[in-house]
Amino acid sequence: MEPLRPEDPAEVGGYPLLARLGAGGMGQVYLGLTGGGRHIAVKVIRDDFEGPQALARFRREVATVERVRSRFAAAMVGAGLDTPPHWLATEYVPGPTLRQAVAEYGPLPPDTCLRLLAELAQGLLEIHRHGVQHRDLKPGNVILAPDGPKLIDFGIARGEDQTQITQTGAWNGTPGFVAPEVVREQQPLPASDVFSLAGTIAYAATGRPPFGGGRIEAVIHRTLGGEMDLDGADPRVAELVRLCAAKEPQTRVPLERLLQMTAAQAPLAADPAYRRLVGVPRPAPVSLPDAVASGLVPPDRTRTVPGRTRGRSRAAVIAAGAAVAAVILGGALVARFALDNGADEKPDTPLAGKGARSAGATGDPAGSSPGAQQPRNGAGGGTGGAPPDQILVKQPTDDFANLRWSKANSACQPAVRPEDFKVASDIQTSLPREPYTKQTVDFGLRFKYTNPSKYYVAVQVRPPIEQQGNSVTGEVASKPHLYPGNSAWLQIHYPSEFQWQGADKGTYPLMKGDWTVIWLHVHPNGDAYYLACDGFTVA
Repeated sequence: MEPLRPEDPAEVGGYPLLARLGAGGMGQVYLGLTGGGRHIAVKVIRDDFEGPQALARFRREVATVERVRSRFAAAMVGAGLDTPPHWLATEYVPGPTLRQAVAEYGPLPPDTCLRLLAELAQGLLEIHRHGVQHRDLKPGNVILAPDGPKLIDFGIARGEDQTQITQTGAWNGTPGFVAPEVVREQQPLPASDVFSLAGTIAYAATGRPPFGGGRIEAVIHRTLGGEMDLDGADPRVAELVRLCAAKEPQTRVPLERLLQMTAAQAPLAADPAYRRLVGVPRPAPVSLPDAVASGLVPPDRTRTVPGRTRGRSRAAVIAAGAAVAAVILGGALVARFALDNGADEKPDTPLAGKGARSAGATGDPAGSSPGAQQPRNGAGGGTGGAPPDQILVKQPTDDFANLRWSKANSACQPAVRPEDFKVASDIQTSLPREPYTKQTVDFGLRFKYTNPSKYYVAVQVRPPIEQQGNSVTGEVASKPHLYPGNSAWLQIHYPSEFQWQGADKGTYPLMKGDWTVIWLHVHPNGDAYYLACDGFTVA
C-alpha cells in the first residue's frame, strides 16, 4: 500500500479510497472501502486509455470477472462503464504474487509446489466450467493469499460466447508461458491454460523462466520446439509438469485427471512453507479516519464526493459485456505482452511513451542540454554529489547484457529489475513511435509525479543486434545528466552527446533496425544502475 497522491480521486463510484495498491497497463488500482466496511480493490482506467478497442477490452474484462465465481478468483463487487472514469471493483486479496515470492525467497519446496499445482488446477477447472479461459496464467497473475492462491488479471481472458478483441493474426499471452498452439494458430483452447499452468509451476520449482530468457524470438523458438527447464526440480513435480506441457493440446493431461493425481495433497494454506511465504499481511485501514491517521490519505480528504452513483450492478454488467463488438485491425503478427506490471499497448503518437505527451509539447526542457548540468570533475570523481563523466554499470547480469527492445512487441526483453521500483514506475520516456528516418534523435525522460533531488541519469544506446559484428557492439553511453525536476523533460541528443573522449567508442549512424535505449541512475561515485528501457525503429 502507498499513500494517495494529490492527483488521485477521493472516491470512485461512491467508494472512498484509502490507499494505492499498484498500477497496471490500463490504469491505477486503489484500496477502497464499501459502506459495510469491506475492503475492495478498485481498478480505475487512466484518462488517456481511450479508443473503441481499449474500451471494448475493458468491458470484456468486466463481463468476464462477473461471470467467474470461484474461491480461486477475486469476486466482483461493481463497475462503472457508462462515463469516464471507467472502473472495476473486486474483493481485496492481500498477499504477494507468486513471482514476488519466488524472487524474494527462491524456489518453493517440492510439497508446496505439488499443493500449489493442485489448487491452481482446481481454480482453472472452475473458471473453465463457467465457460472462461484465463489465457495469461503466469507467476505474476497468481496471488498467494492467506487462504490459498487466487487467479487475477482477466484482462485478456475470454468466454466461449465472447468475440476476440485483437489484431488480425495477433495472439495474446506472455512469451515463455503461452502455449504453442496460441503462437502457431492464434487459437487458444482450455488446454492452453494447462500449458501455462506447467510453466507457472516450473518457475515456482526452479526460480527460472520455463523457457529461459533472451530475445523474444529465442523464447518462442524454445516454446515451439524445446522442453521446459526443469533442471533441479523434484522428480514428482517434473513428471506432472511435463504431462501438462505436452506440445499438442490433445495430449496434455486433462485437469480432472490432474486433480486425481494430486488428490492426496493437503490444503496449501496449511503448508508451513506457504505460510512463511505469505507472512502476515499488512493490516489495512478500517476506515477513512484510520487511513488519514496512517498517513495514507491526506487530512483534507475526510469526506467522499456526494451525489455519485455506484455504477453498474452485476446484471447490468453482464448485459454490457454481451454487447461488446469485435474490433478487428489490420496488421502483422504482434505478440502483446502482459508483463507483471500489466503494460498494455503504447500510444502510437510520435514521441509518446508510457502515456506521456510528446517531449516537444513542453518545448526544450530546462536542463536538457549539457550546459545546464552542474559542473563535474573528470573521470576521477564528482564534487557536490555530481558523478564523474565515465560511469560503471553495476549490473553485469545475463539479463542486462541481453536486454533488447523490439518493434514486434514494443517492449524490452528480458525483464530486468530496476534499482528502485517506486522511482522506476513513475518514469515516462519519449522516443519516436513511428519508423524513423532522420540522422539524429532525442531521447526524453521525466518523472511525472516524484521529484528526485540531485538525481543524475545517463543513457546507454544499443544499435540493432543484426548490425553488430564479432566483439564490436556499437554500445555507447552518455555522460551523466542532472534531472531538472518539477516533472520537466530531460532530453539527450544522439549522436552528439555520445561522442566524447571517455566513451572510448564511436557512435553508429542511425541504421535500419530496432534500437534499444537504456536509462541508468548514476550515483555520485559513478556507479550506474538500471532504471528503464525503451526503444525505437529506424526505417
